[in-house]
Amino acid sequence: MIRKKAQYEQALQLRKRGFTYDEIAKITDVSKSTIFQWFSSEAWSQSIKKKNALRASQENSKRISLLNKARGNQHKKMYAEAERSAETEYKHYKKDALFIAGLMIYASNGDVTQANPIRLTSRKMENHRIFVRFVTEYMGVPRENIRFWLILYPEMSPEKCSRHWSKIIGIPLSQFHKYQVIQGKTTKKTLHFGVGNTIIGSTILKHKLMKWIELILKELQK
Repeated sequence: MIRKKAQYEQALQLRKRGFTYDEIAKITDVSKSTIFQWFSSEAWSQSIKKKNALRASQENSKRISLLNKARGNQHKKMYAEAERSAETEYKHYKKDALFIAGLMIYASNGDVTQANPIRLTSRKMENHRIFVRFVTEYMGVPRENIRFWLILYPEMSPEKCSRHWSKIIGIPLSQFHKYQVIQGKTTKKTLHFGVGNTIIGSTILKHKLMKWIELILKELQK
């Protein structure tokens, strides 16, 4: 026998209108467990549960979509601001030898297809050394935020190669994150220490860097 008949009738009407157990409990001041006992075994109530779950899923998807859209718009504003800043900075830096060297090294050896990260790939250690100076001086990247990894052949010693690279480019071994060993054997002395990859993970800085490269290439094509 149901003792709280009035509350039961109220809960019944609410449930048939699609209210959840949590919502009904708050409105009727009856525990959720009691409401569950009242209606959970009813086929019509189970149908409402499925509808509520579907509605919640749809609303959640809509909310996530709106959130992603808002984030996307915010990112676009940040990228646009980075590019505007790059145009102003370019006017001040374009006569600096290190600035031009860093841009040309990246234009020749860097990843220009992906939005993120900044990645310079080269077997020439001096390219990496110059580029590290470039990103720290002109992009404000702390050295501790720079990652490095090596592409090696099987006969190469990761320890020996990484120590040599670390000494030349000035990046500590703690920032060497991985090694990629490729198949085959090289007899070229130029690849004695592998191919280095300098990595900075920042989409905003990548936009700024690519804007600088766009500007210098326009000047060179005049």
